[in-house]
Amino acid sequence: MNSTGQYIQSLVKESGHRQSDIARSVGVPRQLLSYVITGKRELSMPLALKLESFFNLPEGKLLKMQAEESVRKYKQKLREELVGELLKINAFWSYSDVLAADIPDEELIEKVFTYLDLRDIAKLFELYPREYIRKVWRERMAVQGDYLFNLNVMIALYYFDIRQPEKYLRRVEREYIKQRLGYA
Repeated sequence: MNSTGQYIQSLVKESGHRQSDIARSVGVPRQLLSYVITGKRELSMPLALKLESFFNLPEGKLLKMQAEESVRKYKQKLREELVGELLKINAFWSYSDVLAADIPDEELIEKVFTYLDLRDIAKLFELYPREYIRKVWRERMAVQGDYLFNLNVMIALYYFDIRQPEKYLRRVEREYIKQRLGYA
């Protein structure tokens, strides 16, 4: 059962009506309502509006819940795909029994940039806001100097449209060192 279905089920329970009574009132087969509640079918626009009317809910509430849940599931699937690709190349060698939920966002972003290809990197921009990805890249990768310099030049140019990336990366590294030494 999905969260939208659980919510509808709680509304049914609170109302004191049976599913069959509600289905009949909104003009749909009981089986269809049951499928929506159990997550076997998605809400259609007409059914959502009828249920919102029946339960006196704000217009669009059920469809918004369903859309948010769909986005959450899609992002979870993307995250699991990325972690799976990283597991194939043993990028999490220091972990035992890695689950996608166990990997911090910052580490996932860094490892995807470091080990995976452009197609996989593009998935990061579906998972996280561009500015967050840039912040993580700047704080975790751009400060590493020569170790990841060529990769960081490519990332700066291709993903963040940074002009003169070599100068940018040297400046970021200097700022990081000053901060670590307490000069900032």
